[in-house]
Amino acid sequence: MSLSSTICEQLYQLAHDKNGENVVTNFNGVDVLIIQRHEEADHILRLNAANYRKNMAWFRLVFGPSRFSEDGHPWAIRRELTQSYFSRFDRERTFQLAQSYALEAVETLIKQSEKSTYIDDGTMRAMTAKVLVENFFDIKLDDTDIDLGVLAEFMEAGSDYSFVPQGKTTDLYRERLMQLPELRRKILHQLGFFRRPDVIRSPLLKDLLAADQRQTDRVVLEHEMMTFMAAGAETSAATMSWACYLLALYPAMQEELREIAQQFWKANEQSWKALSSLTPLARFISETLRLYPPTPIVARYAIADDHINATPIPAGQNVMVSFIGIQHDKRLRTDPWKIDLTGDRAHISDGNTMAFSIGPRVCGGKHFALLELITFLSVFLTKARFELTSDEPPAYLWKSQMLRLGGQPVRVSAL
Repeated sequence: MSLSSTICEQLYQLAHDKNGENVVTNFNGVDVLIIQRHEEADHILRLNAANYRKNMAWFRLVFGPSRFSEDGHPWAIRRELTQSYFSRFDRERTFQLAQSYALEAVETLIKQSEKSTYIDDGTMRAMTAKVLVENFFDIKLDDTDIDLGVLAEFMEAGSDYSFVPQGKTTDLYRERLMQLPELRRKILHQLGFFRRPDVIRSPLLKDLLAADQRQTDRVVLEHEMMTFMAAGAETSAATMSWACYLLALYPAMQEELREIAQQFWKANEQSWKALSSLTPLARFISETLRLYPPTPIVARYAIADDHINATPIPAGQNVMVSFIGIQHDKRLRTDPWKIDLTGDRAHISDGNTMAFSIGPRVCGGKHFALLELITFLSVFLTKARFELTSDEPPAYLWKSQMLRLGGQPVRVSAL
């Protein structure tokens, strides 16, 4: 089994055994400083962010350079190209699209539960990808050539390289490497759909194509689209799967949240603003992100010598900020391992604060994700009941985001 398939297990174990402590450990022969304290994460990601570059050569190698993998000037170019769309997206339209595709998804989940005791991640992936593509590109996903199954397979194969240092490739990694060229060819061919002259050119697509054609900034449309799908749809899909698990794990809380959601959908005003003001639903999403962050780590390396308190950090030091460790810090909350919808909690380690990272390279799609997630949740609660089919604790699967190995053991039944 590759290290990448067990990294999340190790991070949760470190959060248990070395809670509230930063730890130096060894991954595949490389010493890595694991940051589990918010104070030091703030130093690395915000206060002295210029000294800590992204350590994502593996992602660039597999998926191509994009806003997600780049740093410095190449990152700034891509941020300027896309951030205005993430910041000024049509919130009411997102709200309407998320409703529509959540209804479609929950009906599918109910039918699937007649034959399976596990939630299908593919259904969640289709739901989030449909909202993303239609919202930003004015195109229905079903009208494109994109096969989400191929994209998911490509991401899983590529994710095995997350923690492979130079010269450490094993037979398992070489086997994965043999799969990547064909998968990459398939997904790049599919994403070429957006170059077709008959495809509607949304403002964002026009800008991406113009940047691609300039070539001076080395922006490649397919690379940006691949990252757009991975970061914008896969993470939200993973979060909704974990949300369904938590609803099933806490049935009394599920009923309380359901009553709030039902009252909202019966009210005269059904807007994104009104929904976003429902604090218990928003906190549930935040707690889902805190307990099970879809992107549990960010990887950095020090450019120059630095120090955190009395701890020296030499140039070239590999650093991994563990959102799992930070969001389960016992110094910040009474019982960090249990869901908490009360106001007695530490805001600096909330999921909606920390899980999207902090500092200048915070996730650009944060507000879009939070709006669609609370909309998905409100629809799911009013249409279905979620019940556990197994009390086994989660085992984790790393696939560029954190999933549950084997799927969530949840039965979805109509109300």
